[in-house]
Amino acid sequence: MRLQGIPKAKIAEELGIQDVGRLKIWMRKYREQGDFGLMEHRGRRKEYKDLEREVKRLRLEN
Repeated sequence: MRLQGIPKAKIAEELGIQDVGRLKIWMRKYREQGDFGLMEHRGRRKEYKDLEREVKRLRLEN
């Protein structure tokens, strides 16, 4: 949408985003990092949890 020359305020309004500043941040992250930039990076990563479960399972087997 932005590449088509539509103002950020109009995009935010159409998407129901009240904070245009938040939209700017998301646009910058997407521009710099692609889809990865929009992923949630807080908390433990899923593979760490899966690895911990696997280690516990293997310990119980021995």
